[in-house]
Amino acid sequence: MRGVAVNKGRFRAGVDDQSGSLSLAITSIFLLTLVISFSIIDISGAFLAKRELTNIGEEVVAHAVHNLDTMRYYNGDHTQIGVNSSGSIYFLPIDCSAAEGTVLRDLGRMSFHNSQLVEKAFRCDGDQVWVTLSTQVRPILNLPLIQGSVMNDFLTITADVNAGNIVN
Repeated sequence: MRGVAVNKGRFRAGVDDQSGSLSLAITSIFLLTLVISFSIIDISGAFLAKRELTNIGEEVVAHAVHNLDTMRYYNGDHTQIGVNSSGSIYFLPIDCSAAEGTVLRDLGRMSFHNSQLVEKAFRCDGDQVWVTLSTQVRPILNLPLIQGSVMNDFLTITADVNAGNIVN
């Protein structure tokens, strides 16, 4: 019986000896944390790129709506959008062809992260201007070890902006 007890002790010692399993768990958690960190950096980079593209679009559209349609303006042809204590609130009329020319000219002068800005859509109803801009940017982290992954492809960023001149 004594020999059996010794063998039982050796078996139990082998089962209880888990050297290396903790280092495997720590390495796995580290790699998972690393991948999540890379993803968060790329997602935040895409968010900031969209925000910057929206700011550029707002600047371009704000400049475009300053093209006044003088014929409509001096004829009193304007769209009323409300009334306040000081009188009517209305849009100043916009010369749509001049506004589109301004948008194209301004976009031709600008670059975005060494990429060309593309106007995907332009719409003008005479009172407001809507523009959809698009560009492609590289992710912040370019990992050569993971070729073909989302983290190495260009990201297409779009922004929809609109503006109009309101007069009280």
